[in-house]
Amino acid sequence: MIKAVATGPDGRTLMVIGLSFRNLEHFRDKPCDTFIKIDGQEMGLPLDVIIFSGQTEAHCAEAIGDMIGPDTKVHISPKLRST
Repeated sequence: MIKAVATGPDGRTLMVIGLSFRNLEHFRDKPCDTFIKIDGQEMGLPLDVIIFSGQTEAHCAEAIGDMIGPDTKVHISPKLRST
């Protein structure tokens, strides 16, 4: 895995994560059981990042259910919203 913090063309800070085929195989072979945690302090960021996978968005939500609380902010892509 490659991790980097850069400045994008629009001037915004950009976190770049490059996953190897091995990382991707772990995600495919063990959905909702493989987590990559990136320490934000190590990258000079004010937050940590967790990357994981699931067969569907519902499986993903179930996998992180214990992390979701009253102050959790969730963004749902408009592409996934029903009309």
